[in-house]
Amino acid sequence: MKPINIEELMGHSTGISDSYYRVTEIELLEDYMNAVDSLTILEENKLRVENQRVREDKNSLEKEKEELNILRKQLVPLLELKTTLIKEGILKEINNQ
Repeated sequence: MKPINIEELMGHSTGISDSYYRVTEIELLEDYMNAVDSLTILEENKLRVENQRVREDKNSLEKEKEELNILRKQLVPLLELKTTLIKEGILKEINNQ
């Protein structure tokens, strides 16, 4: 956390900065939330955050899997068409090595 935000949260005077530094509650909250893991003694919060991250990763992987399945379904007819065109001599097979 920014030292000035710590002082602000503790209700301390920051001297001349009181007149010039205007932090919003949202900014204080965001700064605090970034430091929560370091400030927390129990593992509960860290595990909750990790659990949330794992769920988000799982959801992302499931979406990617669905997209891959859609692409595979679209690819099968194209490969069949390619094979047919090669058999009929319309398309020449290219050997990629």
